[in-house]
Amino acid sequence: MTEKKCPECGGKGLEIVYGLPTPETFEKAERGEVVLGGCCVSSFDPKWQCADCKNTWGEPEEE
Repeated sequence: MTEKKCPECGGKGLEIVYGLPTPETFEKAERGEVVLGGCCVSSFDPKWQCADCKNTWGEPEEE
């Protein structure tokens, strides 16, 4: 998978994971590898968050 870059600052894009996290996903979030997006999901939720500036972007359908 190609590394995503923030459209605002060029920082590293982290995937936002929605739903109840598994223990593995929770550990990834603690290490800063993914962002937990919560349990309520809509078709307008962003797919990525910048590790640096916290900007969010991208709809899940664009992947």
